[in-house]
Amino acid sequence: MLTKQAVRGQIERHLEGGLSREDLSVWAERVLRDEDFEPAYTEQIEAVLSALRDATDPHRFRWEEPDLDRLLDLLED
Repeated sequence: MLTKQAVRGQIERHLEGGLSREDLSVWAERVLRDEDFEPAYTEQIEAVLSALRDATDPHRFRWEEPDLDRLLDLLED
């Protein structure tokens, strides 16, 4: 089960330079398809993962940095 803390950890890893934006997007796409989410935070996790996935959508030629501060705020307690 994917927790909101795990999602925060991936975003923080990206911010620290340990994970590229493209790799973060690929990870978000994979977990959206394959993982169950922490029940109390399913909506927040889905919203954050969707934003991360769409940040590098090659079909739309959109290569924007998502508002990571806002996304982290969505994952707060």
